[in-house]
Amino acid sequence: MITRRFPILGTGNIELVGRSSLLDEILSAITKTVPDHIQVVGPRFAGKTVLLNRLKDIIIHEGNSVYSSVLLWDLGHGTPCEDKEFLSQFAKNLADAICDKFPDYASHLRESRGTFQQDIAEVLELLNDETKILVIFDGFDKALSSDKLTRNLWDQLRELAQNKSLTLITASRKTLRELIRNPDAQTSDFWNIFLSTPIRINCFDENEISEILTNHCQVEFDKGALTELFSSTNGNPVLLFEVLNHLLDRQGQGAISHSEVQDAVTKSFESNQNCIADLWNDCSPSTQDTVRLLVEENQVDRVCQNDEISITEKGFARKSNNRLVKPSHLVKMYLSTLENESSAIDRLFKMPDSFTQNFNGVIAKRIEQIRDIDPTLSRYLQRSLEDLPNHPDVCLSGIRGIIDQCFDIIWNVEFGGKSIPDGHFDIWRHQGEGRDLQDFKTSFPQGAKRIRLLKVLTGHDQSDPLAKVVSRSTCVALNALYPYGDFGQHQEGENMNLQMVYSAMLLAVELVASLQTDISKIQGL
Repeated sequence: MITRRFPILGTGNIELVGRSSLLDEILSAITKTVPDHIQVVGPRFAGKTVLLNRLKDIIIHEGNSVYSSVLLWDLGHGTPCEDKEFLSQFAKNLADAICDKFPDYASHLRESRGTFQQDIAEVLELLNDETKILVIFDGFDKALSSDKLTRNLWDQLRELAQNKSLTLITASRKTLRELIRNPDAQTSDFWNIFLSTPIRINCFDENEISEILTNHCQVEFDKGALTELFSSTNGNPVLLFEVLNHLLDRQGQGAISHSEVQDAVTKSFESNQNCIADLWNDCSPSTQDTVRLLVEENQVDRVCQNDEISITEKGFARKSNNRLVKPSHLVKMYLSTLENESSAIDRLFKMPDSFTQNFNGVIAKRIEQIRDIDPTLSRYLQRSLEDLPNHPDVCLSGIRGIIDQCFDIIWNVEFGGKSIPDGHFDIWRHQGEGRDLQDFKTSFPQGAKRIRLLKVLTGHDQSDPLAKVVSRSTCVALNALYPYGDFGQHQEGENMNLQMVYSAMLLAVELVASLQTDISKIQGL
């Protein structure tokens, strides 16, 4: 057991190491005459929470700040899943943050019963001429992983942010625009209040590493040892600090040699392996393929921007001009422990663990094969795929959005909206269809009644098909997927088998593919 100079992923108050330029950038943005609302973006393990805790300490304890209170709200735990719950927690947490300086206002928020947004607005308005409050939403991506937080909530938050007493910071792994799940929420003006260019927390560069070694390690490195340290980790904070922990725990004296760095890298791999695995699983299948190719060839040209950002921010490789180079030694070691994924299907899918790790790639490739896919459907599929295999319940909750969007597309191509031609009702009555269809004259079907309409539209029992575009195949796929959408909205604590969720996801992809095939027929006319 080694004595760690740098705590790794602890639950206590971890000291911020480095990042002085980022702190200055954030402080400059939020202490201007008219402060900016900003988004802080960085991958898992980049140190976002440690940085924001240090920011809070500076504002509260080091004086000369325009802010009297700071709320650092960890949305990654106890995440609110509906609008009212979000505002309720916001009011409570804000009360805790301001209670020392403004006890009366804090009491007012704690006594709130169902009027959370109005009460928060009242307090902020009263504070407008007195002070400023900094609210930091840490783990904001967790809140946005649900499609149950609606545009109404984001619009309410935007109204709150109009108060000069409130400045907002969000921290997440991706930009806010990338994270929004609910298409309706995308149209909220809330997202426009943040600076369009996020403050990114990436890996340490060579200058920052030198500063860390000078200020926190007090050891010398032989020629080549520093280069080896950088090449082994590419400045990823967790990987770097764990290698340094092993180096600083050595028994020898004098400058650290190249071989000692190599030895420390090897010894650190066991404790670093889980972190690398989590970072690897955060990558999309296409990003993983790029990393494999990079490890094989040591450089890759013309990588798409999303893959490039994902790879470099995690320290898997570095960018040089327009290419990716120098895959980290620790990532090479990790990939060498995985099964040969370029061999037989048996290796990829024989065992349940390998199945869950590799089936994402199958679905991703199938999505890529669908041409001219509707942008909203594409967004839903990509977001749902990102939730597998680690968050099957969240993936399943997104199925309803895919279903609703498919129905909207169908009604638009068939009817030009949600209004059924009168002639359809005459034909259905003549063909002996049930009287329930006549109700759709005055009330367009919602919920499961949409399936009934689609079945009769595409030809059902005694009825001939009246659909101009949509096929029976699309109807069958929608009918099969619909129960998954219901279950995703009302899981009530039941754990759905992961392989079953994969089946639902694949069915959703094939539904989209079938619908796109239908639409392409009229587009080609």
